[in-house]
Amino acid sequence: MKKILFAISAAAVMLAGCRKTDIIEESGVGSVAFTFTSDESGYVTKALPEVDVNTLAVKITGKDGGYSQEWKSVSEMPEILELASGTYTLTASTPGAKAVAWDQPVYGGSKDFAVVVGKVSNVDLVCSITNMMVTLNPTENFLNELTSWEVTVRSQDGTLVWDEKTYEEGRAAFFNVAPLSVLVKGERFDGAEVVQQSLSITDVAAKDHHILNLDAQVTGSIEQGGLHLTVDNTVNDKNENIHIPGFDEVPVEDDDDPETPGGDDKPQPSTAPTMVWESNPDFEVTPITVPMKDITIRISAPEGIKDFVVKVESETEGFLSTVSAMVSSSNSHLDEDYVILDLIGDQTAIGMLGSLFPTGEALEDQVSVDFTLTELVPMINGFTPESGAIHTFTLTVTDNKGQSLSQPVSFVTE
Repeated sequence: MKKILFAISAAAVMLAGCRKTDIIEESGVGSVAFTFTSDESGYVTKALPEVDVNTLAVKITGKDGGYSQEWKSVSEMPEILELASGTYTLTASTPGAKAVAWDQPVYGGSKDFAVVVGKVSNVDLVCSITNMMVTLNPTENFLNELTSWEVTVRSQDGTLVWDEKTYEEGRAAFFNVAPLSVLVKGERFDGAEVVQQSLSITDVAAKDHHILNLDAQVTGSIEQGGLHLTVDNTVNDKNENIHIPGFDEVPVEDDDDPETPGGDDKPQPSTAPTMVWESNPDFEVTPITVPMKDITIRISAPEGIKDFVVKVESETEGFLSTVSAMVSSSNSHLDEDYVILDLIGDQTAIGMLGSLFPTGEALEDQVSVDFTLTELVPMINGFTPESGAIHTFTLTVTDNKGQSLSQPVSFVTE
C-alpha cells in the first residue's frame, strides 16, 4: 500500500521557498503553510503505479460551513494560505477516479485543523489507498494445462476480465470497496473438457489486495485450485479457497499439500494489528481540557507485539524538550521538532515513562494492551501552550509477523 504524506509545517515553508512568505497578522486571520512529500511504501507483492503528488486534488472546508475552496491539483495550490481563525477540514483525493479500472489505485484522506490569528497552523495528513486491488497468480501447471481460459471479477460497479494476454501484460484490477464475484473458465489443452467455477468474496475493505491463485494438476485435473486473499500490513489478513471440479481423468496425489478432511473454506480470523479509541472512533482532533476525557486506545496484535513506538510532535517547545529528556539521545530529534518514544527498545524511555505507559515486558509479545494518554496530555497546559497549538502522538505497532499499523492521535490547545 502506498501512502501519500502531506506535511504542513512552518519550518518547511522557510526552507522550501514559498510562493508567499509574508504572513498577514490582522484581526481574525491566520495562515497555513503547505509542503508535499510521498511515502514510498507499498504492496510487497506488486509494485503500484507511481503517484505524482502534484496531481492530487485538494479541498479545504470550514467546519461552520462558511468557507470552501478546491484546487484541481496540488500544483495549483498556494504554499501559504491565509484563513479566518477557526476549524477546517483538509481533504485530498485522486481526481477523476473510476469505480472499476485497470492499474488505478485511488488515494484519499482528510483531517481537521485549527487556524489561529497571526499563527502558522501545522497539520499532517496521510492519504492512503481507498479502493481494492486484484491480481492473478496462476501456476505453471495451470498455464500449461489450459490453452484457453479467462477469469472474470465483478462488483456492483463493473466487471474486469483477465485472459492470457491481459495476464501477460501484468495488469492489476482496482475496485471500489464492495463484494466481489469471481468466475473461472478454462478449456483443457486437447479441447475435451471445460471447467467453470464461481466464488463470492464478501469480506472486503479498503487497501485489500486479493491475489487469485490458480493451479492445475499435470494430468489436466484441477485437484487443488485456490483463491487466496492477502492484504497489506495495515489491514486484516483473509484466506479463502476455491475447489474447481472437473479435469479428473487420473487422480494425482500431492504429498506436499494434503487436503484436510472435510475442508474449510471459511475466512480465517484477522491477525493484523488494530487500534480502537471507543470514545473517539474516528480519531478526530481533540481539545485539551481539564479534566481530560478518556484517551485509552485498545491495541490488539494477535501475532504478539514486537515493537511499539510513539512519535511526539508539538508546537510547544517546553513540552517537547521535557519529553526529549526522557529518551535516549538517538531518539531525540528536537532540531526536526519531534521525539521518538521507543517503549520496548529504549531503556531510558522505559525507566522514565513506565509510570505513565505500559513499557518493556508489559508490551512485548502481548496480544492486547490498553494504551492511555489521559494523564500525559493535560500536562501540556503546564508549559503555557499558545491557543490553537497542535500536539500529535503517532502510535506505531509492529507484530512478530512484521505487520505494522500507525495511527496519529492529535490534540489542540483551546
